[in-house]
Amino acid sequence: MNKYFLYAASVLALASCSSDDFLGENSGNGQNASSAINFGGDAGKITRSTSNTGNAAQMLDGQFRIYGVKKMGDTQLVSVFNGYSVWYVENKNTTTSNTDGWEYVGANGATNLGTGKITLTKDQTIKFWDYSAPEYHFIAGSPITCFSHTLTPGNKINSATITGLAGHINANESGTPLTTYPVYIADPKIVQKADYNNTVEFSFKRQQAMVRVGLYETIPGYSITEINFYEAGGSKAKDGNNVILTSGTKNYFVGGSNIKGTITYNWTGTTPSYTYTYDDTNLTKSQNWCAGKFEPHNALATESTAAVAELYGKDNDMSTNGYFTVIPTPSATTAAPILIKCDYTLTSDDGSGETIKVTGATAAIPAAFSKWEVNTRYTYLFKISQNTNGYTGDDPTKAGLYPITFDAVVKGSTDAMQGTVTTVSTPSITTYQEGSVTDNGIEYKSGKAIKVTVTNANGDVQTLTTGGTAVGNVAAYKFTDAINEAEIQVKGTTGATAVTGEVTGNMFTFTPATEGYYAIQYLTTAATTEPETPAAYAYKVVYVKAAPSTTE
Repeated sequence: MNKYFLYAASVLALASCSSDDFLGENSGNGQNASSAINFGGDAGKITRSTSNTGNAAQMLDGQFRIYGVKKMGDTQLVSVFNGYSVWYVENKNTTTSNTDGWEYVGANGATNLGTGKITLTKDQTIKFWDYSAPEYHFIAGSPITCFSHTLTPGNKINSATITGLAGHINANESGTPLTTYPVYIADPKIVQKADYNNTVEFSFKRQQAMVRVGLYETIPGYSITEINFYEAGGSKAKDGNNVILTSGTKNYFVGGSNIKGTITYNWTGTTPSYTYTYDDTNLTKSQNWCAGKFEPHNALATESTAAVAELYGKDNDMSTNGYFTVIPTPSATTAAPILIKCDYTLTSDDGSGETIKVTGATAAIPAAFSKWEVNTRYTYLFKISQNTNGYTGDDPTKAGLYPITFDAVVKGSTDAMQGTVTTVSTPSITTYQEGSVTDNGIEYKSGKAIKVTVTNANGDVQTLTTGGTAVGNVAAYKFTDAINEAEIQVKGTTGATAVTGEVTGNMFTFTPATEGYYAIQYLTTAATTEPETPAAYAYKVVYVKAAPSTTE
């Protein structure tokens, strides 16, 4: 599944798959030749950067464990599959219990099954659909050694245990790389009588997420030669050049190795679901999360497509594409904004040796984009422009002459990619367009709606209106020539073309018709007559490319 959040100063992305990975045939409508119960699966396309590379069956290591019960009458549940191992075979339709490449029938002691890693510890017999039962309930997980369930009295499937989870949280500059074995959990399934002769198709999601945070700068005439980040509650930036994401919520980030978790199932309705929690043993909790480290006194990248080390820094837990495997935010955790605060040094490119120290540049990633979900890839790309809400002298009240901007992107693990770009000043303006994510960042295209939200420094979403003169009024304009937020503050929108949009809830939506630079204008301070003062605005500029032609 793929989600993307792009913030103009910080971005989290997950590794993308380069092909359409799948498990089994997954046709969804093939009828089996007999009434034997058969299994198939589809694995979420989250990453090729870990040990589970290759095709979809290899992503599950050619194995998963299942539990299944059938419902008799209104309340009675009868165990059918109590911890059966299922393994992948190259040739499907070789037995009546294998129509989609997945087998489960074997004798106690059978070895070298599937990939050669599975040995049966009990007899596993063929199972047939019982049409006197109105429905079956199934759960599954992979690998087999990391997923277990104990039937409760009454054979209810309430929860399962997962083990072997691991995720990055602290900087690892020189230690042993964190081992992050993939662990997958299938969405629970209710199969009703009308589907009894079909393959039971599981949809697996990896119980890890992936995150990367990159930085680049676009300040004409200067290079950023040093950058330092603040920890949560810190009064000054830390030494070293590690990117640090912080939260105002205690223990918001979790990580560690050899973590144990509990999957809790909810069977209410026809589409059951699950939530997840983690055992505190071996679990590290923190208000800070560390990404890569940049070489000190080495100019930052100047574009979002720079080499990985230049754009994302270095860390022993980082993949070759800049991603960290992380433990997803626990289901019960309330989503909260992620903050980024830094000091950086500008050095003139003209050889004069001039430097400018910018202190306390801060951005808030809204809560809507800050909860890391299972099987999801996130990219936060930190773009520093000539706008910054840091200050360049000794007086913090003199901030805001050049607001810093943040680009953040989140790429989830479905094929439906989403992209948001956030300008972080006060307030922050976030834009989103479906399908805008690319491997290197975000590209907005003409002809598709762009959605806009506005948040304050704490990440709270603000109320929007159109056509008014009160704080919160939002509008969109198209410029013919390249322009940035700072230039609009000087030149205004004279000569630009107004673009029609509408507000639904707290979201403003407009559709760019052609290629060009589009500015979102947000009214931060209303004009007054006594004393007479003009209105003040915040801006976000988005470049929109022409949509590709649909004709040959």
